[in-house]
Amino acid sequence: MTKSFDKGDKGTWIVDSEMVVELKDKKMESRSMVLYINRNTRTTKGNFIVRELWEDSKGYAQSKDTKYPVKMEHNRIIPTKQIADDKLRKEIENFKFFVQYGDFKDINDYKDGDISYNPNVPSYSAEYQLSNNDYNVKQLRKRYNIPTKKAPKLLIKGDGDLKGSSIGHKNLEFTFVENKEENIYFTDSVQYTPSEDTRYESN
Repeated sequence: MTKSFDKGDKGTWIVDSEMVVELKDKKMESRSMVLYINRNTRTTKGNFIVRELWEDSKGYAQSKDTKYPVKMEHNRIIPTKQIADDKLRKEIENFKFFVQYGDFKDINDYKDGDISYNPNVPSYSAEYQLSNNDYNVKQLRKRYNIPTKKAPKLLIKGDGDLKGSSIGHKNLEFTFVENKEENIYFTDSVQYTPSEDTRYESN
């Protein structure tokens, strides 16, 4: 069942960027930034999350999440609690979402794309094999430690109409390595949802 917007709710944008690296016989680590842009209160808050996943000696999956609360003011991300680790603090303060540096100006030149569209939902998806010379791949390698020379596949998915009072979702995934032993991928998503906060502004 699709959630709809209450009258007066301007909605909340949820922006999420995540880089996941899982190498053979090592812990899987992901570093992600999630921001909630509440259009009613005009506030932007969220978390930078470092997640580790591993198997214990009995083969059970274990995980550890460390969250660092943040806010955004004047287009800058600011930690809201003290962070003793200077390197981590700078990583958070200098963080950019893909939408801030990505550019699909060459998308019409992408070859052999597997594209599908469902007008009934509506939803769409497109998959392309990229090269390491692609602008967006270079940008990702510049910003993240990506321990493989393999060029990624790009998957673009979306649904809904992100205009007006509808709920929509857009998702990008750059998959560099995907197998039983190793996974290296970057995801970036934008979701437009009803606000959790029901105290709406009158204007």
